[in-house]
Amino acid sequence: MTDSATFRPDHAQGLNDPRRLETQVSEAELARLLALRGDEDLLDLGSGTGFYTDRMAGLTTGTVYAVELQAEMSKHYLRRGLPTNVRLLQGDFTALAGLSLGPASVDVACSILTWHEARGGMDLPGLTHILRPRGRLVVIDWRKTPDSWASGPPERLRFSKEEVAAALLPHFTQVDSEDLGRFLFAVTARRGETPSALSPRR
Repeated sequence: MTDSATFRPDHAQGLNDPRRLETQVSEAELARLLALRGDEDLLDLGSGTGFYTDRMAGLTTGTVYAVELQAEMSKHYLRRGLPTNVRLLQGDFTALAGLSLGPASVDVACSILTWHEARGGMDLPGLTHILRPRGRLVVIDWRKTPDSWASGPPERLRFSKEEVAAALLPHFTQVDSEDLGRFLFAVTARRGETPSALSPRR
């Protein structure tokens, strides 16, 4: 994965701004989308400084594997202190084979504002290998519509929820999409062998 679309480490402190819970994804919204029982193992694809990783860790007694490509981001997270159930993994979510995770290792994988950083090149076959049967993927990213451009990355780096859902269909079933406020969307999918029809929610 090239670094041209990745978040700059020298701006890392901004990722810990609590206002993100108001302007991006709230704790309640994250909990709804993850839909956990409370004992699942999770995979955070692009954990950055751990702002949302910490919140995932608070929703489960299982392990949260925090995958981050940029070592500087992980250093920021380590300085803040990790929850006891978080395990940092240095790696690239466009090439998951390099991670120390075996088959069927996690129940839910989550990408929060990192799909565009991978330019849509997330390792979906590798992800289905890591997910347990009936495991789920949650993708949250920036909307592509003009009214959302006031915040987030340039338009050229964005994907629509329909584009993300279409990319998931060959690898997942029960693919659903929805808008999250003015700036974001969410796509959820379940691991399976047979592609499903796209089911957008307005």
